[in-house]
Amino acid sequence: MKSLTTRILLGVLCVLLFATIGSQIYYKINDKHNTVEAELCDINEDITFQGIIVRNEKVIKYDGDGVLDYQYQDGNKVSVNSTIANVYATVDDIIAQRKIEKDALIVSDLQRAQNPGTTNYIQPETLKTKIDNEYKQILTLTQKKDYTAFNSLKDDLSVVINIYNLVTGSADNYNERIKSLLNESAKLKQSSKPIDTIKADTTGYFVSYADGYEGKLTYKNAAKLTEDAINKIVNSKIEPVDNVLGKMFNDYSCKIVGILNNDKRIVEGETLQMTTNSSNQIYELTVDSVKPADEDGKVIAVFDCEILDDTMVQTRVRTMKIVFDDYHGIKVPRSAIRFKGDQKGVYVMLGNDIIFKKIDVIYESEDDDFVISKNTSDDEYLLLYDQILLEAISDKDVSSSK
Repeated sequence: MKSLTTRILLGVLCVLLFATIGSQIYYKINDKHNTVEAELCDINEDITFQGIIVRNEKVIKYDGDGVLDYQYQDGNKVSVNSTIANVYATVDDIIAQRKIEKDALIVSDLQRAQNPGTTNYIQPETLKTKIDNEYKQILTLTQKKDYTAFNSLKDDLSVVINIYNLVTGSADNYNERIKSLLNESAKLKQSSKPIDTIKADTTGYFVSYADGYEGKLTYKNAAKLTEDAINKIVNSKIEPVDNVLGKMFNDYSCKIVGILNNDKRIVEGETLQMTTNSSNQIYELTVDSVKPADEDGKVIAVFDCEILDDTMVQTRVRTMKIVFDDYHGIKVPRSAIRFKGDQKGVYVMLGNDIIFKKIDVIYESEDDDFVISKNTSDDEYLLLYDQILLEAISDKDVSSSK
């Protein structure tokens, strides 16, 4: 009896096992659904181009002999009658002038250090702590290559050390050192005087180079530049202009001209953001004009820019990038998108079932055959690695869905 029962149970188990295996094989054979796996997608639509910087510029000439020592950095504002450059007979005279300026700073620091109002009320331990902290900061600035902040902190540290020496008695005073520096500077001034000075005849912004386009590129003709003219300027090599020491322009604004891919977001009056290949600065641009270029799919755009910095005066032509938003999400084929009532989504295969999942579109373009849906952990929405059904289905196919 027991043997018969055992054989019956084994038979039932075998039937169930074969049924299970058979059903899996059946679904494998008959599962001919066309699907694609939901995967992540990044879209960046920044537009890079070669931009030509245009201003109303006035060339400053100097026909005399000598070596120029500029008094302003490029892009700095200059007042009328201020000295743009001193002219020296030799480079050695300029080196001597730099020595005079450096010694004047040292004298000032020494005089600050021995001011009784400073030394009488500071404790040595306070100074020592400050010296240690500033020394560590200098090491950090050195690693970061922030030399502007480094030089400023170095000068301050020098003053603190000089005060510490006086407070602790390591030095009585710096009178002899100050006297020696002043005498040396007086001798250098006698032998290294400038032979000429060049003054600004108007107020404006100064740049110490010229490229020959100062009279050819103006606000009035910026929008008239042709594709050939723009390419010629972009590919030209800047040659020194004889007897020119620099140029002036009267305000900080400029126009930027370039050949770009045609894009519906670049329209007259639109405000856009731009960066350059040599700076992290974000520049706001206003589209002044757009016209078709000779090359198909290209336009010639003119932008207005209201920011002036070192980057915008270093050269006439610079690689620029119009910055748009980045999109990160799940790529969804347009052909797979379906509607269920007022909900937009896709059908996905979940095991042997077909279910509807919503999508939250964060990016779409008429030129692309896909959209990007927000990447979420909500089961009601399309998830990463879901199997998106591409083919059309009937209500009957979905009726068994969970």
